[in-house]
Amino acid sequence: MGYVAVTAGEEVIKRAEDLFEKRRVEGNDDPVEIDQVANQFGRLTSQAMGEGGLYAPRLAARAVKQAQGETTEAAFLLRAYRSTLERWDYTDPVNPSDMFATRRVSPAYKDVPGGQILGATKDYTQRLLDFGLDDDTSDPTVDWDVDKESPQRLQNVMDVLREDGLVADQPGVDEDEPFDSTREPVLFPAPRSAVLQELARGETGAITALGYSSLRGYGSVHPTLAEVRVGRLPVRIEHPYTGDPVEVTSTEVTETEAVVPVYAKRDDPRFAFGYGLTFGRNERKAIGMSILDASIALGGEEPAEDEEFVLDVIDGIDSFGFIEHLKLPHYVTFQSTLDRIRALRRRAGATDNAEPATAEVSDDD
Repeated sequence: MGYVAVTAGEEVIKRAEDLFEKRRVEGNDDPVEIDQVANQFGRLTSQAMGEGGLYAPRLAARAVKQAQGETTEAAFLLRAYRSTLERWDYTDPVNPSDMFATRRVSPAYKDVPGGQILGATKDYTQRLLDFGLDDDTSDPTVDWDVDKESPQRLQNVMDVLREDGLVADQPGVDEDEPFDSTREPVLFPAPRSAVLQELARGETGAITALGYSSLRGYGSVHPTLAEVRVGRLPVRIEHPYTGDPVEVTSTEVTETEAVVPVYAKRDDPRFAFGYGLTFGRNERKAIGMSILDASIALGGEEPAEDEEFVLDVIDGIDSFGFIEHLKLPHYVTFQSTLDRIRALRRRAGATDNAEPATAEVSDDD
């Protein structure tokens, strides 16, 4: 650490850390409890879990509190902690159709099989500041008369299109074993499972921006969303004695599938598709993932269609590190650059002050 060399460097660094911790609670407010963060800032902890690649709501709440609400820092803390955990085994693959959906909307079909489930959302209301939050004690659902029904398995919208033979095969769908980018380096061209894993751990803002670039014309993908789901997906492992699959818990996830018309093949026009699934509730990220998945599969010359560019840029921890490291000391490299520029300026100045060369030209020329 270059700043240790400064006078009283270690003491000053420790004080800077203490000051950061002191400013966690300003004024006379009580510290925010970790359970409060987990229960009241679910969208924030969901983003940290997705980018950190670890489903642990309470740990994510702790990381968010420690990072003072900065999601990339919280994701960094989660990834660092995850790297210390022992990996016992892999869970069994599950079909997303097994999800107990608390929200499911289909922009593609009005009368979607199983019906539209709006769930908890403000997508269809005005986004205005709510000054009633100063006294946030009422429950607007207290007088609801709700009939409780047993959860139903919802038919996937893409299955409807596949039954009609309208969806083209996507490269990598039939991979025998999913790629694990936390254990192996991603080489290009990457298998589709690696692309989806890297997208799932990507930074929400970067995925949104690159997905938006395709919608704005810097790419060929402007999809229709087959559906967006939020719900709990079962986690199953193989019983160590019987070998039967056993459900041990469930995780909240957001899933999106998007369809893209491909007219280039005039003899057999079909839909291409993109897929996105991420921890917690993060619909914007899942939609952006589906756009980028389709863009990479279809290929092209634009940034959102370049697999290597996309997967390198969206990694929030990677970009976080490169950007943040610029605050650290660069004394030696800057001094070298400074000396080089001064030498070039002196050389240029000497040339400018020199007598201009003259040449005699005869009339015959």
